[in-house]
Amino acid sequence: MKQNAEKIYLGLLTVTAWFALIFQFYLHINSGAASTNELLVRFFSYFTIDSNLLVALCSTTIFFFPNSKLGHFFGKSTVKTAINVYILVVALVYNTVLRFIWELHGWAILLNELLHVVVPLMFLIYWIYFVPKHQLKWRNIWAWLIFPLGYTIFVLGRGGYANFYPYPFLNVDELGLHKVLINCVFVTLVFLVLFIIFVAIGKRQSKALPKT
Repeated sequence: MKQNAEKIYLGLLTVTAWFALIFQFYLHINSGAASTNELLVRFFSYFTIDSNLLVALCSTTIFFFPNSKLGHFFGKSTVKTAINVYILVVALVYNTVLRFIWELHGWAILLNELLHVVVPLMFLIYWIYFVPKHQLKWRNIWAWLIFPLGYTIFVLGRGGYANFYPYPFLNVDELGLHKVLINCVFVTLVFLVLFIIFVAIGKRQSKALPKT
């Protein structure tokens, strides 16, 4: 019964995530603000897009190819937990810092809510109800930090010569490097707090399991 419910839920999550990503990509590429290649790079320079893409790839692979190598990778509770934190940080940062900065119109409003609210909440619900948590370890946190760290290095490094920063709090030209680094430390702390919370939940679940 639970397996069937998970399958149905993954199907809904897959459709929702890909719809939001593909439609957002269409609007972005047709914005005409830069060359096609530059627009493509800028699209994937948003942590929102990268995290939603991870959700889409994870749900799609588990739904269609659960027994493949990639299916086994995305099927790991450690991988799902990392993705869960990434997409939750997207929701938290956007809804507390960025929501009232950008003015959106038309389809962009719907897509914005899907990418920053609906998909994060859907994946959180998936993690709560369908992901085993008892195998999570404190040491997993260091590996989970690699993705956001790599993203930050890429964005700051490229922004220096491309004159493009996807988020205002990462704009070195306007804020200065010192302020941006402080912002990065703050966001890293958000990641760490969430990682600690979810591992703690896993530890508690592990203690609740019957001893054999």
